[in-house]
Amino acid sequence: MDKSARLLFLSQEDVAASGVLEDIGKIIEAEITAYSMLEKGLGADPVAPHVQFHGEQHGNIFAIHPAWVGGEVNIAGMKLGARAPANRDVGMPSITSIVEIIDPENGRPFCIADGTLMTAYRTGATTAEGAKYFARPDSSVAGRAGASGMSRPQIMAICHVMKNIKERRLYDMIRPQNKAFKAAMEPGIRKIITCMVCADADLKLAARRIAWGKTLNAGQTCVAPDYVLAQASVKEKLAECLQQEFARFPGQGRAALDNPDYCRIVSRPALERLVKLSGGQAAHDRQSLRMAPLL
Repeated sequence: MDKSARLLFLSQEDVAASGVLEDIGKIIEAEITAYSMLEKGLGADPVAPHVQFHGEQHGNIFAIHPAWVGGEVNIAGMKLGARAPANRDVGMPSITSIVEIIDPENGRPFCIADGTLMTAYRTGATTAEGAKYFARPDSSVAGRAGASGMSRPQIMAICHVMKNIKERRLYDMIRPQNKAFKAAMEPGIRKIITCMVCADADLKLAARRIAWGKTLNAGQTCVAPDYVLAQASVKEKLAECLQQEFARFPGQGRAALDNPDYCRIVSRPALERLVKLSGGQAAHDRQSLRMAPLL
């Protein structure tokens, strides 16, 4: 056994210079391998504990996410990630992280690396796999909200998996970022990226898709919508359509709490936090850990 205690440190620049991020196909394959190992019981991916900040830092979080992939891979590690949405206003990434990789045989860490780009490209790979199995095979147009650092690998990954995609439609509240992102990305992926602001959307269809994303796993996914931005002229109508969709599934108020098909909140502390955020207005059941949607 190697008893040396060598430790490799990789900055974000080092991670980019390694070249591993240039092949999105290999990243997707690695993601599939990891998921396959977990499905076979050859690994562990526990729920990540996280801290919610209060006061002036309200909305910021940090989480510790350990994991192990066994089999022929046999690597373990931990990611310390943080999210600060206001960073974007001052030109900083809103999501940052540090990754520690350890040897499962002896528990020693052998690499500490900036995980910001790793997180972005891993997220892109997961998005692509979701599109591969849940999108229509003949889909030719894909949409993306936000011209953030996460958008680049997601566009790359979806275009790699969905061979029929001819156009990507992008929306960002900051219009100059739309144009800058389009100019940077379009030559590399050889797809049309359309920057658009929806003014005449099908509100019923939009409400159905928003409600589906927000009620899936009771909103406990990293792709659940946090905010809905709508023009003032359609705000009330959209809210009405959303209420109708929530009433359809999982139900409103007590109906949602009694719905056996509606998912529970992951823990009692998480439920209490959500109830507090709603100002106590959301219908909830502490025994079953269910909370009804609130608009």
